[in-house]
Amino acid sequence: MAIEEKKRKHKDSSEKSHKKKHKSITKIIAPSSPASSVGSTTPAATTSFSEVVAKLYIHLAPMWSGKTMEGVNEQLNAFLMKYVPEVDGIILAHSDVQFTADKGKILYDSPFCHFFITVKFLVWKPKRGTKLVGRINLQSEDHIGLLIYGTFNASIPKSRIPSSTFEWKINEEEAVEEAVEEANEDEEVTEAVAEERTRTQYGEWINKATGSSIGGEDGTLEFNVMDIIEANDILTVTGSL
Repeated sequence: MAIEEKKRKHKDSSEKSHKKKHKSITKIIAPSSPASSVGSTTPAATTSFSEVVAKLYIHLAPMWSGKTMEGVNEQLNAFLMKYVPEVDGIILAHSDVQFTADKGKILYDSPFCHFFITVKFLVWKPKRGTKLVGRINLQSEDHIGLLIYGTFNASIPKSRIPSSTFEWKINEEEAVEEAVEEANEDEEVTEAVAEERTRTQYGEWINKATGSSIGGEDGTLEFNVMDIIEANDILTVTGSL
């Protein structure tokens, strides 16, 4: 009797472990390799966009019964504009969903339907050593901040701005005007405003030879990708001039 009891407990724990395995969320099993580049007109052209075909294991809730594609798209949309390690980039779009089997499986006592799909992802995955173009949205003596495609953040620290070509120029008129305004304002200043004033620092980076503002009239700047930092499902690019 004791042996039968032990066997029964072992069986129950084994079943529980199997059940736990099938409660995981939808995940990418295997991206295809290599990924194709998007926007390349010649073999030598480089681009930070790629198309990646990936295989996913889907767990579809009963509420999507009879609306399978709608449910699949709902789960795929959860990947959009996030950094996904399996494809090593930020997923921008998905298309060409294919089911690997005609029917899904309902496992154990879970009402979810389980099945595999393949899908094509459009991925933004910049590489170190390549060039990118961003629009300047912030200048300080410590760094230059940029937006790439109006969406992704990039930063060029002072150490990566060649002092032989560029220099920080203080706009004295703006500094004086700002000081007068601050003296006349109430002492209660929001932290957001204070932070903005600290970051602008009343000046800009200019070309030593020409005296023109860095980025020109349209404020765009080409730079080299030095490092890529992933945090909180987003990418931040560190560059150099």
